Amino acid sequence: MKKFLTLLLALSLFLISAFFVSCGKTDKNDGDAPTLSVVAPDGAPALALASFINGKEDFGTNADMNYKVVSSANIADFMRDGTGDIIVMPINAASKLYSVKKYKMAAVVTHGNLYIMAKENLSLNDLVGKVVGVINIANVPGLTFKAILEANGIDYEESDTAINGKVALKGYSDGSELIPALRQNKVSVGLLPEPAANRLTALDSSFKYALDLQELYNESAAYPQAVMMVKEDIIAKYPDLINNISEKFNGGVSWLKENPESAVTAIESVLVDGFPPSFTAKNLNGKVIDNCKIYWESGEAAKNSVKDYLDKIIGINQASANAVSDDFFA
Repeated sequence: MKKFLTLLLALSLFLISAFFVSCGKTDKNDGDAPTLSVVAPDGAPALALASFINGKEDFGTNADMNYKVVSSANIADFMRDGTGDIIVMPINAASKLYSVKKYKMAAVVTHGNLYIMAKENLSLNDLVGKVVGVINIANVPGLTFKAILEANGIDYEESDTAINGKVALKGYSDGSELIPALRQNKVSVGLLPEPAANRLTALDSSFKYALDLQELYNESAAYPQAVMMVKEDIIAKYPDLINNISEKFNGGVSWLKENPESAVTAIESVLVDGFPPSFTAKNLNGKVIDNCKIYWESGEAAKNSVKDYLDKIIGINQASANAVSDDFFA
């Protein structure tokens, strides 16, 4: 009987210990952990997340992180459908969709990567009477350029031929279309983003960065290009999430500059649309990263600049964005 009681006591202690160990488990791979979906479009916004993708960073949530890099043409779908918990996307698209599934803007994370490329040094006024090739003329690149011209009192018109007293803007779909046009002298001046601008100089060293559109817009602060949007219910569930991201963001940019090849590998590992990424080991370097102007500006700090930028592009094309109130910002 004594041996039986001893065995019974030992078994009881074992079961109690097992129960507490089980209850105390925090392993994210036990099947019970929540999943957070983090989505960014290819290009500079994806670079902004590269270090987090590489490290599978969970920002203290202990969640399984599902990072995705998608085509810029598809990024809006993730907010429209509510399938992204954290989404990096162009500010104008975010302004039109954030209220559908209830998102808040945590921060501006990229602040423009657009450059006027030419074979000569130029001022903005030197563009009058010239044809300037402009990628994505109906969206952020073209809208931003037009806003800058208007702010400087320079007339412009969309045209394939030069116009006396105006800047003629000729639209191109992307860098792969505009770069050959520049090299073949079909246009002498072009507006390109990184890394297309860097690629042009690699192909033809006579081209230079003639004008920095970000400095022309605002010499000290550039303009709000891509923003990080977070679902309201995710913010409520993880109240420290945005602070945790902001604390790690600058370190992530430093990592990016020190590890460009690893950044490219990380982005390629989460591409979901089967397209070639903008950045490769050949075209990503320190200069290109600096030219993408990746840094964290909190929603609160960026509030006025975001509203002002949206007002400007709405003034050019009313359908390009929606004005936002304070409820847009986290």
